[in-house]
Amino acid sequence: GKFIRIEFNFAGQIAGANIEWYLLEKPRVTNQSKQERNYHIFYQFMKGAEKSVKDKLLIDRGPEGYTFTQRCQQTIQGVDDRAEFETLVKAMTTTGFKPEEQADLFRIIAAILHLGNVQFQATRNDEAVLREQVAAEKLCHVLGIQLSDFTRALLRPSIKAGKDWVTQSRTLQQVTFSVEALARSMYERMFGALVSRINAAMSRPDGKSTFIGVLDIAGFEILETNSFEQLCINYTNERLQQFFNRTMFVLEQEEYKREGIEWNFIDFGMDLQPTIELIDRTKPIGIMSCLDEECVMPKATDKTFTEKLHGLWAGKSDKYDVPRFALGFI
Repeated sequence: GKFIRIEFNFAGQIAGANIEWYLLEKPRVTNQSKQERNYHIFYQFMKGAEKSVKDKLLIDRGPEGYTFTQRCQQTIQGVDDRAEFETLVKAMTTTGFKPEEQADLFRIIAAILHLGNVQFQATRNDEAVLREQVAAEKLCHVLGIQLSDFTRALLRPSIKAGKDWVTQSRTLQQVTFSVEALARSMYERMFGALVSRINAAMSRPDGKSTFIGVLDIAGFEILETNSFEQLCINYTNERLQQFFNRTMFVLEQEEYKREGIEWNFIDFGMDLQPTIELIDRTKPIGIMSCLDEECVMPKATDKTFTEKLHGLWAGKSDKYDVPRFALGFI
């Protein structure tokens, strides 16, 4: 979601703008449903960037050749990714992005694509090792880091225990989670830097009189399998919607009533309030409070967390249900 502040001067002319963003849908970077696709920039870059740029970043395949873009829709009917990329580059140039700034952004996009292709396998001791080095070497070349440093950080990271540093091996599952987390974090930081750069270009410190705010809370989705991030996105969006309804409609109608204005009260919907309370209440503890408790418990797992939730809410709330076969909750 985002909040756009459009600023005006004393003459009523647009004097600047500012964008605040929140809850970027990071899981989309690594996992998409079959009906969706990854962020458009990946496809636009692979189809629209000049060959010399892609050669420098070792991008030699289309979307079907990269793990993070091959398991979902790769085209959108009526959308020309090549033309969209040209429009993007023109927009960045117009906004004042220098060629080296644009190159850095595309470097991150290429690095994320290479990161998805790095493959691991488990040894007999259940320790993760690189299956082959080609994708990892490409990634390290693009980022300008040493392959040995990269593999050590992923496979045998050093963790501080008290005053000492301890080296720990990682399982295949742990390394897979680390790779996905790294890809999501890289994209989020790039996105944040991009928005900050745009804000700097649109900032006009002098001559501001007032502003109009535009809040975009689109993004509420109910997927077949919802991640924790999707739960947070849906929860936050619904919280904002309820706040907006109460501030703009409910309280306004109560003002009409106090002033004696004839008005047929309109119910703008608070039907999801019980679900919101199930998520954020503290007595009895809701989903978030229960998660906080489990996060500090030794040897806590997804299974112990969901079992605790089932014990608290199964059969006690019509907004909570237990799936028959899968791990999780409804």
